[in-house]
Amino acid sequence: MMFTVSLPVSRLRLIAVRAAIGWVEAACLVGLLCACIWHLSAAVRLIATPMEMVEQAAVLIVCSSVAYFLSVVLATFLEDQWRIWGTMIAVAAMFWLSVKFSLPAAIDLIKAMGANSPLVAHSVPWGAMGFATGLSVVLFAVAVTVARMREY
Repeated sequence: MMFTVSLPVSRLRLIAVRAAIGWVEAACLVGLLCACIWHLSAAVRLIATPMEMVEQAAVLIVCSSVAYFLSVVLATFLEDQWRIWGTMIAVAAMFWLSVKFSLPAAIDLIKAMGANSPLVAHSVPWGAMGFATGLSVVLFAVAVTVARMREY
C-alpha cells in the first residue's frame, strides 16, 4: 500500500489498470475452464458443440463481470476483507433473488448462466448479457468516480 501511494500515478489510472488486468485474468480463467470441461467431459461433448461452449464462456464472462465490477467498486472504499465479504453477500443476494422471485429473463443473471444458458436452452441470453454489460459499465464508472473524489 505504501509503495503504490508513492508511485507517480493517479488513483484513477491505478484502479483502471488493476481492474482491467483483473478482468482479463478472470475472463481467461473462465475461457480456459470452459475449454477444459468440453475437452475432458464426454457428456458435455454429447450435448454441446464447440461453438455452444464458446457461447457459454461468453455468457459466463459477461454475466459474472457484474460481481467483479461490484468488487472493484467496494475496493475503492473498503479494506480487502470487507470487500470480499461485501461481494460474497451481494452475490448471495443475487442467488436468493433469482431463486425466491420470478425475475424477468433480461435481468436474471443467475439463470442466464444456468437454466437459460447456451448449454441448456441452446440460445444466447442476449437481454441478460446486455443488462450485465450495462451494469458493469455503470459499476466501473462509480468506481472511477469514487477514485477521482479520493484523489489528493
